[in-house]
Amino acid sequence: MGFMDKMKETAAKGTEMAKGAAKAGQDKLDEQKTKKKISDLKEELGGVVYAQKTGSGNGSADAEIERLVGEIKEAEDELALIGAESDDDSGDSGETAATESSETAAS
Repeated sequence: MGFMDKMKETAAKGTEMAKGAAKAGQDKLDEQKTKKKISDLKEELGGVVYAQKTGSGNGSADAEIERLVGEIKEAEDELALIGAESDDDSGDSGETAATESSETAAS
């Protein structure tokens, strides 16, 4: 393999690693946004329940509670998917790193 071929291969590996890092960063950002959304929804839910229990609600608390619980469940499902994608991706990058290490040692 010529010098230029090795340079191209190294550049391709670098690009691949950068894409993986960008994907991991985006997944982490999505995870944090979803956790914040869940927290905000739970806080809103607490306010609705408090208003219902103290009698200061507007009478539609049950419908509002159902809506909020549904949104929380959806966000938690989304969070689980984000976590599953992150786990899948981390296995790939570990495999790539191990392959690169063995290739480097062989050179």
